[in-house]
Amino acid sequence: MKRILLLVLLVTMPWSLSAQWTVKPGGWFMSHGINKGHFPDLYSADQGATQNALDKIDWGLYFIYGWKDGLSLGLGQGFARLEDKRNGTITTTTGFGATGLFVMKRLVQGKGGILSLQPRVDLPLLYDTGARPVLGPVKAEAELRLLYGTGYGLAGHRGWISAAVGGSAWRHGDDEIRYDGTIGLDAGGQLTAMAQTFNVVGLKNGGGIDYSATKIGGSLIWHVSKSVGLVGGYYAGVSGKNTARERTVSFSVWLNHDPRTGAPPQTPH
Repeated sequence: MKRILLLVLLVTMPWSLSAQWTVKPGGWFMSHGINKGHFPDLYSADQGATQNALDKIDWGLYFIYGWKDGLSLGLGQGFARLEDKRNGTITTTTGFGATGLFVMKRLVQGKGGILSLQPRVDLPLLYDTGARPVLGPVKAEAELRLLYGTGYGLAGHRGWISAAVGGSAWRHGDDEIRYDGTIGLDAGGQLTAMAQTFNVVGLKNGGGIDYSATKIGGSLIWHVSKSVGLVGGYYAGVSGKNTARERTVSFSVWLNHDPRTGAPPQTPH
């Protein structure tokens, strides 16, 4: 169950909640987030499982830089304190998590929206993979994702929708499929409302599902200026198999630099 708790933790990495597409050449987008979460173990067969839980508080960094038109480079990094309560025993680990590196390549752009490709690797560079609870994957992992986004209008307000689906067959453990969705709407003034869903499915070697998790969340973005945004959100697990259902409060600062227009921080082009 401990492995599954941490799998759900990795799904919540804050750098995955922000920008999803390429940025303009010479521009960049950065997010700094603080998250406090509780993962109650209500579904394990272990004795006393209802008393078990993982608590976390972490800082996460997401950074993406526009290298060329339609091609961006990105980095994700976090620092966390994890406290795992397991059948009367408490273990604590503090340190950096996995280092995520990725490329974002725009494939198609038109009236129907934007389609991008994202290859990504997560490297266990800055922590002891033998420590428990572990701060990230015990071996390097890779994932390939397709991301789609488009805009819409509602009662005179501007909105956007994004979706992502990806698979990871290059990891220590079960192969995974992840699919996420986001919808945002300018709420008026300097505020933007955003709703999200995050899903992961672990596939058994012989077929079938080993574990799964679904969480939903909502957040409110206050555009302080053309280059700064403040974001507050709440995320909760609502269903799953062999997984804990998290409750996480999140606060982050979004910083955006557009070399030509200074566009406000948002899910970029």
